[in-house]
Amino acid sequence: MTDAESWQTDASSPFMTIRAGGPLDGVVTITAIADGHGRALVEALWAQDGQPSSDSVEVETHDAAREIAHTIASQLAAGTPPDLTRDCD
Repeated sequence: MTDAESWQTDASSPFMTIRAGGPLDGVVTITAIADGHGRALVEALWAQDGQPSSDSVEVETHDAAREIAHTIASQLAAGTPPDLTRDCD
């Protein structure tokens, strides 16, 4: 098993959670996409002005998901809502 394969899972729940905290009390998760051939869903949840918000993006690889998740967590911790609108294909 290669290092890239060792993280792969078919779990329907997030396999990585980052509690970013900060003024937006943010949380970022990575979830494997069933039959997604290594694709992952990165989802961010936060509250701004008492209103819950969320955004998500599908990415091709676990490495890309981890990089995006850590960037989003840093933004949330700093009080900046993330914008996950991007073309990942």
